[in-house]
Amino acid sequence: MAGGVHRGGAAAGLVVVLATAAVLAAPLARSSAGAHAQQHPTDPPAAQRPGLAVVQAGAAPLTLAPASGAPAPPPPDVAAAALRPHEIFGFAPYWTLDISGGFDLRSLSTLAYFAVDANPDGTVQRSGDGWTGYSSDALAALITRAHQSGVRVVLTVKNFDNAQLHTLATAPGAADRLAGELTDLVRAKNMDGVNVDFEGTGGADRQPFAALVSHLAQTLHGVNPHWQVTADTYAGSAADSGSYYDVAAMAPALDAFFVMAYDMYGDGSHAQPNAPLSGYPSNDTDAMAAYTAVVPASKVLMGMPFYGYDFAVADNQPNSAASGSPSPQSYAQIVAANHPVMWDTRGQVPFTSYQDAGGAWHELYYDNPQSLALKAQLVNRYALRGLGVWALGMDGNDPAMMAALLGHAAPLKVIVPGKGTASAGPASAPPGSAGGPPPGSGAPPPPPPHSSGPSQPPPSPSPSPSPSPTGSGSPPPPPTAPPPPTPPPLPTML
Repeated sequence: MAGGVHRGGAAAGLVVVLATAAVLAAPLARSSAGAHAQQHPTDPPAAQRPGLAVVQAGAAPLTLAPASGAPAPPPPDVAAAALRPHEIFGFAPYWTLDISGGFDLRSLSTLAYFAVDANPDGTVQRSGDGWTGYSSDALAALITRAHQSGVRVVLTVKNFDNAQLHTLATAPGAADRLAGELTDLVRAKNMDGVNVDFEGTGGADRQPFAALVSHLAQTLHGVNPHWQVTADTYAGSAADSGSYYDVAAMAPALDAFFVMAYDMYGDGSHAQPNAPLSGYPSNDTDAMAAYTAVVPASKVLMGMPFYGYDFAVADNQPNSAASGSPSPQSYAQIVAANHPVMWDTRGQVPFTSYQDAGGAWHELYYDNPQSLALKAQLVNRYALRGLGVWALGMDGNDPAMMAALLGHAAPLKVIVPGKGTASAGPASAPPGSAGGPPPGSGAPPPPPPHSSGPSQPPPSPSPSPSPSPTGSGSPPPPPTAPPPPTPPPLPTML
């Protein structure tokens, strides 16, 4: 799961405009060589794993107070509820724990703490920023607040090294050791499952890796059948028989796949969207069609990016030739920069073209509430399990971003806090839930009485249009182009 962006405040709003249809509807007048023109989905290069740039940029020394006690356990209805579609799954990276008080927990179904590291022998690394975050009072307080809001909390375990993953998947005893350590870590923090973020590339370990993930899921479910176990996969994996991920083989054991439907900008030779809805060789629509042809739609979470990529380009034309590697920018940083906003009608995403202080052109593609609402509509059309977010906090905790994912429909909540039955209705925050127990306040409250059984399925939500970003300001002069038409109307989820 990765992008390098973890700070910045959101501006009051954006003025969304469109570049002319003639400019944006034109095909790329570029070389057909390279991944830019590639039609067959493949695993990304090792250096371009989805979100890797974000993780690398977020890898700064982390200083957090150690936890003074375990977080509050989940209410019985959270711990025992059957898993259902229409989920909102959000990653909380260790570097956002200091701003996690602003997370919109009432709009989430599942929160995944990112992350602890798996060693090739199956042990979990007990050092580094991810471990510091896991051991912190900040995470304990976040888990308690999440449980108070009816949200599951799962632990992400990660490894991005092919050689280490090969050993982990093939060494005798490594899988059992990892399952045992994850069980202990989940129990120690009163968590509700595990998210597996093992990002290998190439098909050499396709079969042993599928066996590893299946064994982990089966073992963890054997410990607690109500724990949620998910795995992160590439957008092209379902359509690629040579992908690292054999999604069909892993599906029976897993509760869901978090499909990393971002970092789909090709080989970087030309500026293009991070997560196009359609119109480009790699896009969300084709990816979801491929996944639902291979695994049940109820096991697919389409991951959405709260960040984009800034390309250094030759000129101000859409999809301009780029030089160097693109730079990840959080949505909060993009909004704060207050560049003019235009619309890519092919990919159905916003972008901006601007000149830096030295006069060099840049082109930046990203997602905003309008494009996220279109993607929520896609999820609704395919009846997927729901949507995922990489990552919470990167939007500057702008409520419009989560509202767009929901389309003003209620998120799946396993409970309404303070009640004993499940509901898809919006959960109101219980008293004191916004802040949770203060650091160093001691052990969390004891668990509530045991429930007699899992809660009943919630009613289907009724989606409605998401809000349109608005605002004012004095942006820098826009790129050379005819006056843009008015923005398109926001979509209505059907």
